[in-house]
Amino acid sequence: MNTTTTPMLEADEKFDCPGNYRTPTPSTLRCSKCNRPLAVKDAQRTPTGYVCPYYVKARVATFYTAGPKQYILAVLIAFVLGIGIGFVLQLVGRIGFFALILTIFIGPAAGGLVAEAIRRVNGKERGQYIWLFAAIAMGVGAAYFTVLPVLFALLAGSPGFIFALIPVAGLALAVTTLVARLRF
Repeated sequence: MNTTTTPMLEADEKFDCPGNYRTPTPSTLRCSKCNRPLAVKDAQRTPTGYVCPYYVKARVATFYTAGPKQYILAVLIAFVLGIGIGFVLQLVGRIGFFALILTIFIGPAAGGLVAEAIRRVNGKERGQYIWLFAAIAMGVGAAYFTVLPVLFALLAGSPGFIFALIPVAGLALAVTTLVARLRF
């Protein structure tokens, strides 16, 4: 577990903007944290006044403490579980018309399962782009069982091409649920 944390700013502490923000035109509006001139189009409203974009970026960065270890774990979990999800979706897709109804329930449940597994392994560590890495890994893991049969059916000119799309729809539902659960 990562024990280093980013120091939080105290209310009276002066913030030094890390960037070199400059207004394109002279302005009387000032950042309430670093007291630099601020363009109206760049001002971010807060309860204590307007702040510059650099302050917002620095403040948001304090919430993300995940390191490379958490990203690697998220990718591994999503890839391995994605393989299993792809296999299950392929089996469900062979049922026929009722597979569409089952896929509507199985896809989001599978995506939620993967997101919960990633959250439990990572603990309190949050990463800004873990959702993206996990979504790509899950899609790659499930692609062998979901996307390749669709491509082969399309190339063969099979009339069952439409039913081969059912597992792809389930994978899309799973990935969107994974993104929604990890990102927000």
